Amino acid sequence: MTIIEKMQATTSNQVILTHSLKRVNYEEHTLLLITHPKCHAAISLQGGHLLYWQPTGENTPIIWLSENAQFKKHVAIRGGMPICWPWFGQAGNPAHGFARIVDWTLQSHQETENGIDIVLCLTANEQTQPYWQNDFELSLHLHLGETCSAELTSLGNFDATSALHTYFGIDDISHTTVSGLGENYIEKLSTENIPSIAGKMRFNQEVDRIYTQADAITLINDNHRTIEITHHNYSDVVVWNPWTEKSKTIKDLQENSYRHFVCAETCRINQPIHSTSQQKTPYGVKIAVIK
Repeated sequence: MTIIEKMQATTSNQVILTHSLKRVNYEEHTLLLITHPKCHAAISLQGGHLLYWQPTGENTPIIWLSENAQFKKHVAIRGGMPICWPWFGQAGNPAHGFARIVDWTLQSHQETENGIDIVLCLTANEQTQPYWQNDFELSLHLHLGETCSAELTSLGNFDATSALHTYFGIDDISHTTVSGLGENYIEKLSTENIPSIAGKMRFNQEVDRIYTQADAITLINDNHRTIEITHHNYSDVVVWNPWTEKSKTIKDLQENSYRHFVCAETCRINQPIHSTSQQKTPYGVKIAVIK
């Protein structure tokens, strides 16, 4: 039984919210499970974390979840769409910010024939205070249907860096191409995998790179399907895959898991999000499969 099958089968403290949406407990997390005619998906309220998304008709998820993902309190989940906020990388402690390891609140939900719309929110509270003293309101609007969209909106007087750190499911990294990345990037590794074609990435080693002038649309092609990623109000696109050696050091990845995902992240890194208490600042992504 896969981790997704286990989640969808659980009925612990089940609450039916709509015909296609229910809330359950799974290990130490509260999940929202979606079984809609247009798609299957799951969300953890810890981190406001979209765990996976699989449109009807696709054999495997477009947004990928590790089989070894941990569902422990205040532990980041491997896979899905982690929300890195209010900092990216090692700019603070914990790495990639605290938003992905604290509990969010379900603010609203609506089901239509086109899918499920969900709004989650996070505000300054006793969980966030040890990490950050700013007052803030953060909301995530998810649409899950034939397409998937995520918009993160912040309100408050601060600057923040952020990433929608999405893991995309692919058949095999060895014949996957990511394109629409632009020519300019910041290399995070000592051994550079130099693109043979500007703006296009193929993989034969670990990759960790911030593209600073990427196109508004990123395409992932694995010879079986093409995933179209449309970025909104972004400044950067991060591409990451741990490859073989680093994968061995990541306990919540199975051996060879790296072959079946690539991260292409919608980000605000080199141009931080400037928020005020009067005006909301959004950025986000829309994901679709091109047949």
